[in-house]
Amino acid sequence: MNNESWLCHLRFGHLNFQSLENLSKRNLVNGLPHIHHPDQLCETCIFAKNHRIPFVKDPWHAKFPFEFVHIDVCGPMNISSIGGNKYFLPFIDDFSRKTWIYLLKNKDEVFHYFKIFKAFVERQSGRLIKMVRSDGEGEYKSNEFKRHCEELGLQHNIT
Repeated sequence: MNNESWLCHLRFGHLNFQSLENLSKRNLVNGLPHIHHPDQLCETCIFAKNHRIPFVKDPWHAKFPFEFVHIDVCGPMNISSIGGNKYFLPFIDDFSRKTWIYLLKNKDEVFHYFKIFKAFVERQSGRLIKMVRSDGEGEYKSNEFKRHCEELGLQHNIT
């Protein structure tokens, strides 16, 4: 094994040995020694040439607006807003990725703002929300929230 060849391979950013030999033979780089192609493989080059397996995408996405809406209350924030709000509640339409955000003073306002959001988008779009996905925190597990979803035939998907 020629240590100078390996050193050049590393210094030139793992350039392949054929290209290093060409640089050496043509005297294109001053001070480059004669390069011999080793019989060994460079482990770093092998790993660098591996291809990543793509992430498996969620097999199902909404085909229409408001078919599937994501919700998740965020907070409490360290600093309150000017209106005294410490939480915010985003609603994300899975189809369009459009986001609506409501500011909340307390977590117990989630159900109230969910009803407001639902009424607003259904009235404006003429489409019904069919499924809601949440993280299953307490504000979504209340009997009131469950009963409301059951009465409207709204599927509640918990992650």
